[in-house]
Amino acid sequence: MASDRPLPISGAWETPDAYIEALLSFSTTSVLFMNLCGGVHMVDFLTREPDLYTTSLPEDWRQFFTQHDIQDIIRLLLREDVEPLRGATGPAVDQSSRTWNGGAFPPQTLLEYISNVRQLTLQRDMCNASPKSELPKQVAMRMNRKKVHEVEHFSQYVASLSETVHQRRGEPVSHIVDFGSGQNYLGRTLVSPPYHKHIIAIERQHQYISGARNMDVRAKLAKDPKARNAQKEKDLPLPDGKRDAQSSIPEETVSETTGADKLTIEGLQLAEGDSNLDMLGDISLTPGELLGSPTKTPRPEKPVKQDADARGTLSYIEHDIQDGYLEPVVDHIIHPPAEHTDEKPRGTNSRLMVVSLHSCGNLVHHGIRSLILNPSIVAVAMIGCCYNLLTERLGPNKNELPVLQSLHPRLREAGASYDPHGFPMSQRYENHRSPGATTGMKLNLTARALAVQAPYNWTPKDIEVSFTRHFFRALLQRILLDRNVIPKPSAPGDPLPESNSDAKPDSMIIGAVPKAAYKSFNAYVRAATLKMARDPNYGSRVQEHIATMTDEEIDGYETRYAHAKKQMSVVWSLMGFSAQLVEAIIVVDRWQFLREQESVKDCWVEPVFEYGESPRNLAVIGLKK
Repeated sequence: MASDRPLPISGAWETPDAYIEALLSFSTTSVLFMNLCGGVHMVDFLTREPDLYTTSLPEDWRQFFTQHDIQDIIRLLLREDVEPLRGATGPAVDQSSRTWNGGAFPPQTLLEYISNVRQLTLQRDMCNASPKSELPKQVAMRMNRKKVHEVEHFSQYVASLSETVHQRRGEPVSHIVDFGSGQNYLGRTLVSPPYHKHIIAIERQHQYISGARNMDVRAKLAKDPKARNAQKEKDLPLPDGKRDAQSSIPEETVSETTGADKLTIEGLQLAEGDSNLDMLGDISLTPGELLGSPTKTPRPEKPVKQDADARGTLSYIEHDIQDGYLEPVVDHIIHPPAEHTDEKPRGTNSRLMVVSLHSCGNLVHHGIRSLILNPSIVAVAMIGCCYNLLTERLGPNKNELPVLQSLHPRLREAGASYDPHGFPMSQRYENHRSPGATTGMKLNLTARALAVQAPYNWTPKDIEVSFTRHFFRALLQRILLDRNVIPKPSAPGDPLPESNSDAKPDSMIIGAVPKAAYKSFNAYVRAATLKMARDPNYGSRVQEHIATMTDEEIDGYETRYAHAKKQMSVVWSLMGFSAQLVEAIIVVDRWQFLREQESVKDCWVEPVFEYGESPRNLAVIGLKK
């Protein structure tokens, strides 16, 4: 993407600064937006008095919604051209005589809200139209359609970006570091033809690394270590007790480490010509050794010599990334200790690009900061997801504007974290102030959880399933409250209770229940009761007051509140539609952070997947000077 258009924004905005100002202003002054994205929680929908539907939406909106089917309402939010509907306004126009789709005409305030959200939403159409390179079958194994699409396109994008870095800096990227590599689908692709890149896969979950190595074997990119060990057992010792030099494997000194202090670099040594992949031998290092303490550092097994341009290499590192500082972690792979001499200092010729394909929460922040913290890193390309796992840097939101959501324990705990690695990253967001709000752009847990919605991918079937799940959960909450299982939730404006570690939480997290439970409300209650009965705080009350309910009592609740299902569906549709701006707020903050750094030469945001295949498709790119 050209640096003169670094954000995928509507043509209504002349500059990124004008867009950011409008985005922050709307999201911190629109009471409707703040209630729909962070102020309303579906679980509370049937337990609040007055009810959330009445208090969250204007009366003329509610009158309009009663006259239209939910599918038509969703079409208005997502696909209808609202500008012609906004055209005829003023005293001369009799709005009451106008109709839309055989019913009431949309209120002008609703049309204006839809228009504002659409103008501020980042554009998601994929820009790269070049033909993708299809994955070899052995590399694509165990990938679903979505993952194949992501890996095909992002591997090609990363390879192209590395060439861009080469052209701008005059030096090629030496290694690509994959943050949170997981099963290493991306690294396995980039190390294979036609890319042949040198990959360092960093992952904190040991089982993921083990699984990735097994897939390397199945993809015929590495030899099966079990088969190699079996062959070694067949080798008989020579008469003098020594093993054949061809079959001997040097034993390395391994430092003893325990618990969280252990960092592992794992790999396999391959015979010449076995595959497109070679790895380093197994070593274990303490952080002190990595930082150059006097402790003896074990020497890694030397990789197979090969033409660096002809074959890729892959190394795994088991490491819990905390802040993006990677120099001592990756340096032992790029320049093993045997290569460190006075004439050749460590880090020479290291030009790394850090990439991430759907890393959760703060891991994207660590990856972006790695461009600033590490001299050897020259570029980053980060795609995030799971915004609910972000932490909050500026503390809880204390807007003076009215919001409707009661402060649940999880919201209170997340908002009080003040995590220096959390959202927002940029100084511009930290210093933003709008009328009626405290300084700083803040998003609570509810808003961030909504940001992973993909409303333009909703199908009628998906919508009905989602609406039913929300309705059943809210209805169950009503039963729990009526039967005195849980206390009445605090209302907005109530003083926060004093912190008490012995106090019971005022809500329960039920989690997932089997899909079959959603065939009826009765089945859902029975399935949820089995889980709630194990709750350490409220399990006994659930067994006494919920497990003993008759089918008729449960069915009566569904009948009594049936009218609320459409109301919940309307509010949820508005929430999913509005939450597009929450993702825009988070992504733009990451770009703005890069933009503020003196060491960054260029940065932009670009859609790299088809939205219909993978809606979390916005990559944040940064290039160092």
